[in-house]
Amino acid sequence: MVKKYVSKAREKTKKFKKEFRKQATIATLAAFAFLIALTWRDFISNTVDKIVTSLGVSDQLYLYKLLSAILVTLIAILGIMLVSKFKIEENIK
Repeated sequence: MVKKYVSKAREKTKKFKKEFRKQATIATLAAFAFLIALTWRDFISNTVDKIVTSLGVSDQLYLYKLLSAILVTLIAILGIMLVSKFKIEENIK
């Protein structure tokens, strides 16, 4: 009877370790993605600032930053949709 409980405990421990590794991997990938996003944010922001300054429309800077944010958001949404589609297809197989 004790062996039965020990066996179940070992199985649950293995499942926990597997799920923990999975979640830790996801968290690590999310952290790297966030770092990449911050780097691109700086690049895009500086590029938009330079373009706006060169065009001489500094008064409308907020509008260009808004458009830039909308564009980045749309690209991110497309990326999320693609990744979600692959994950759903992976779960179906």
